[in-house]
Amino acid sequence: MKCFEKKMTYLHFIKYLIPSVLTMIFLSFYTTIDGFFVSKYAGSDALAGINIVIPVTCVIFGIAVMLATGSGAIIGERLGQKRVREAGEIFTFIAVLLLIFSIAFTAAGILFLEPICVFLGSSPRLMEHVVPYAFVIFLGTVPMSFKLFFEYLVRTDGKANIGMVMSLTGLVLNVVLDYIFVGRLSMGTLGAAWGTFLSITVSMLIGLGYFLKFSHIKFCRPKPDWSILLKSCTNGSSEMLTEMSTGITTFLFNLIIMRYFGEDGIAAVTIIMYIYYFFISIYMGIAVATAPMVSYNAGAGNHAKIRETTRYSFITIAVSSVMILAVSLLCGPRIIGLFVDGGSVFTLTWDGLKLFSPVFLFIGLNVFLSGYFTALGNGFISALISSLRSLILVVVFILILPKLLGVSGVWITMPLAEAVTIFVAVHLYRSYGKCFGKNKTA
Repeated sequence: MKCFEKKMTYLHFIKYLIPSVLTMIFLSFYTTIDGFFVSKYAGSDALAGINIVIPVTCVIFGIAVMLATGSGAIIGERLGQKRVREAGEIFTFIAVLLLIFSIAFTAAGILFLEPICVFLGSSPRLMEHVVPYAFVIFLGTVPMSFKLFFEYLVRTDGKANIGMVMSLTGLVLNVVLDYIFVGRLSMGTLGAAWGTFLSITVSMLIGLGYFLKFSHIKFCRPKPDWSILLKSCTNGSSEMLTEMSTGITTFLFNLIIMRYFGEDGIAAVTIIMYIYYFFISIYMGIAVATAPMVSYNAGAGNHAKIRETTRYSFITIAVSSVMILAVSLLCGPRIIGLFVDGGSVFTLTWDGLKLFSPVFLFIGLNVFLSGYFTALGNGFISALISSLRSLILVVVFILILPKLLGVSGVWITMPLAEAVTIFVAVHLYRSYGKCFGKNKTA
């Protein structure tokens, strides 16, 4: 835990960020890899079919992230206060509840599989691709949930490198399995889903092994504390909203784009969302790397370390935002070309990406500040920022702008939502972001 306490140079801070940023990038690649192999070997309809199921994965990740980040802030504070046994009891209690949710979600998903696929917007033409993929994704709820849970909590334990190993191992295995199942055995979306399931399971088992043998945070007899669960849920609600809103946004985009361009439009949305997932993962990496440092030092009363962390984070986000926007616009056609070779889907995607790309200028600071308030234990402000940028404003703009601007209104929905949110987020940071004593987790 010494890295949480000692003063850092900016270069040391960047080195500290790298494992967490890479972990989040690797995580973003899981669905992208499925899309890459499916688009190359099974066609654009299969690619669109994967996109239909994205809201399901967002629910799974949303619940896991909520419990991981929400409880992680509490556990981090307990560790800062040297209350290690209590930290282990909270960790075990939350893990048991996550297991119960995962099993129930799997059962409900498999029982109502086809109605769920229809509700999510699958056309009859896409059902043959959607149903097999959704079935395996529901089946993989337990390993998917715990992979994410363990990856977040190893950072709280001060071992971000373990999270990177988990993600890198799963990523490499996913590439190999997708190549075998989709590229060689022509199993389409079913093969892509099984590749994801098996690779995530291996990754999850690495995390489980770490917490069973090496972690400061130990599995122990859980001590049920419903106030801790409530605090974890409220404190981690902003991160849940970020994940859930991705699913809601994708769902709404699919419905509206389908009206304009049919299945080709869904494929275009899928590619743009892959690009979005990749770049936002960099900002998510910064946020999840700094969160345990902030919560630990809030518990320890080391406010100077919190100020140092936020200052370095702001610099990193400012520089990376400009660089990411430039890469998106300059390299956009080449990135799109990884998934489709010309044609109407390529044109639709490139036209949309040019309008969508300004989102990368604003989103980094919003994501960081939401995670920052979570780490301080101020779940309300964190949720307010997250719900504005990823849910409330997105829904409002996507229902209004297409009626005024046509399809262009769809693509500028998210940039406009992030731009409006950043003014609110900065105001909240200036008003409440330095009140460390008032934001402690109970």
